[in-house]
Amino acid sequence: MQIKQQLAKLRQFVLNRGRTVIFSLLLLYNFIGTSNTTSWQEWTVGLLVGCAYLALLWLPDYLRGTRARSAAVIGTWMLTVFYWVMFHAWWTVAALIFYLVGYSALRLPIQLSILLTGAMITADAAIFLLLKGQPDILLVYSIAHAATYVLFWGVRLKREAAEARKRHYEELREVHAELEQAHKELQQTHQELEEATVRLLRFAVLEERSRISRDLHDSIGHGLTSVIVQLQALPYIMKTDAAEADLSLKTVLDVARRCLQDVRQVVHQMAADEAGLGLVALQSLVKQVQEHGDFDLTFTVDRPVSKWHSDISESLYRILQEALTNVIRHAHASRVDVVVSESDGELKMIVVDDGVWSDRRPILPGFGLSSMKARSERVGGVLQIHPVTPHGLRLVVKIPLHDGDGQTEGK
Repeated sequence: MQIKQQLAKLRQFVLNRGRTVIFSLLLLYNFIGTSNTTSWQEWTVGLLVGCAYLALLWLPDYLRGTRARSAAVIGTWMLTVFYWVMFHAWWTVAALIFYLVGYSALRLPIQLSILLTGAMITADAAIFLLLKGQPDILLVYSIAHAATYVLFWGVRLKREAAEARKRHYEELREVHAELEQAHKELQQTHQELEEATVRLLRFAVLEERSRISRDLHDSIGHGLTSVIVQLQALPYIMKTDAAEADLSLKTVLDVARRCLQDVRQVVHQMAADEAGLGLVALQSLVKQVQEHGDFDLTFTVDRPVSKWHSDISESLYRILQEALTNVIRHAHASRVDVVVSESDGELKMIVVDDGVWSDRRPILPGFGLSSMKARSERVGGVLQIHPVTPHGLRLVVKIPLHDGDGQTEGK
């Protein structure tokens, strides 16, 4: 197992430093193939030069800064020139200069590599002429060195472009992954909001029932207590004053009838709670905004409404919630009117404010307006937004209440 791991590491190292390995092998071949060593001094200096080039290729990470690379290139070139001048090894040196030019083009900053390459070519030409070399050979090698720089510079640009594409691809993939994660979180949050909306609707009904219970206790309970007290006193009144007894009995009957009427109203309202779930929720929402908002808010039900499907109740609640939120955040309104009506199988909700919007300012649909529109369309309705003269917005939601057979639900 350890042997496989070591072989895998070696393979990865060779893949990462493949070009360096190839250049090292070519460098060794260059020394062996072109060297005509006749003395141990020349062999020693040549070995030192070769080690310098290998060290340049295999420079460790902590010495790969621009200054360290530049110093290494200059030092290697000076050692190469010394080897050339001392032993007249022009052919070997000319080949070695190709390595320095290519290394400068690949590893050094562009401006610095141009400066160093030009200096090396110029200095080599001057030394070659001082050593009585042939000008035509000098011209050929100078052009070849310059062409080598251009070639390696093109390779560098291509490599950097490939690395940039790879880096951008990785960044895009990370951004895509983050967007996917954010989308999943938004979906989860949306689902939680939908569930919270249903709970809010149920809570609104419970709150309304609690209010009815308090009304029963305060009104009907008080009336029945009054009836009991007067009925207990009635036999004594009848013995003393018949007229007063008749008046007391009439009062008891009036209180009992009023209690019966209140009971009927409460029972009817409680029986219609489930049918009027959406309307109760809207009333509860408006009440909450009235308590915390800094504008006048009215809620009007134009005429009796029929039973709403839970999807319609939920959508209408969220649309009104978003509309009132937009008014609080952006409209700077002093008055908002909400009207709910139902006519010819169509449910309509109108929200009008006297905010800062006017005909001169375009209505740009943001996330809130888009969400309200999507909720309207999800239940088969439409959302219309119009400016109000002289300023303000009018939001109209129209939702059909017909089922598949063409009948209005709940009627």
